[in-house]
Amino acid sequence: MTRPLTDILRDPEADLAGCFGDPRPDPPPAGPPYSGGPPALAGELDPAMEGRPLAELCAKVTGLDVEEAAGLVRFGGMWIDAHPKFMPELPLPGKGEFRVNFPAYGQKFFYEADPGRIVYEDDAVIVYDKESGRPSQAVPYDAYNNVTAALGRLTGLELRLSHRLDAGTSGLILSAKTKKDAGALGKAFEGGRVSKRYLALSAGDGPDWEERVCEASIAKHAGRMLARANGPGVWARTALRALARRGGRTLFLAIPHTGRTHQIRLHLSFEGHPVMGDRFYGGAPWPRLMLKASGLAFPHPRTGRTVRLGEPWDAEGAVSG
Repeated sequence: MTRPLTDILRDPEADLAGCFGDPRPDPPPAGPPYSGGPPALAGELDPAMEGRPLAELCAKVTGLDVEEAAGLVRFGGMWIDAHPKFMPELPLPGKGEFRVNFPAYGQKFFYEADPGRIVYEDDAVIVYDKESGRPSQAVPYDAYNNVTAALGRLTGLELRLSHRLDAGTSGLILSAKTKKDAGALGKAFEGGRVSKRYLALSAGDGPDWEERVCEASIAKHAGRMLARANGPGVWARTALRALARRGGRTLFLAIPHTGRTHQIRLHLSFEGHPVMGDRFYGGAPWPRLMLKASGLAFPHPRTGRTVRLGEPWDAEGAVSG
């Protein structure tokens, strides 16, 4: 069970991992007909199939029967011209490209949003406490088992994700309920009027940082992201503070001032304190990525008033930003 950060910091016997205690909804084991992860299939649409149902094309190119093919379409595995299509009966266009993405675990509908994890909701927005291990939005092989789709099923609305968290990162994620509200939130993010706090756990007794600002740039090299002090890349800035050192681990507070891919993970690794469970950037082994979006503040898209959620926001845990 997750413990409040203030309790963790005040209790010298508390396990620092206690503030990351959400369950991880893992995918089920792989099963036929997708065991082993078949490669994606792609090609040009056959003009002779114009007007035929999408499931028929899926069955033709995959070798599945029509019922299995229809399930794969509903699951989000069938893309036309780089966009997922979910209706098996959708008439095919006469030209374009198709792609079939097979999920390694098959057509399994295993993830639904937990109403108890809704942190805030009104007519304009909804904030959900995302579990570690679930994507924020659809991935090429699965458009069902993600937070945005699950919240849409729960609320009956077509939600618009305002920002994303990595699949392994847990915590607060914001979505808008209308296109107009999404536009207002988008402008708030672009204007730097949204503030986020993250908690990260690293192995080892870390430094005594009252405040440290990492400004290592981020670039992609040889297929992976990296942070470096100099050289080509996009500028990135993260304020860091070591909140506690206990049991051979260090709990960090991180406030990103820019929004780059894997920014906090890369900056902590650059500083010599990779996040536990981060197999990409040198973190110590752990069942999940020990990174949590713990605090979120944003201007409400209709009223402009600041909505402040989560922690830490008090003077004791705050870092300037």
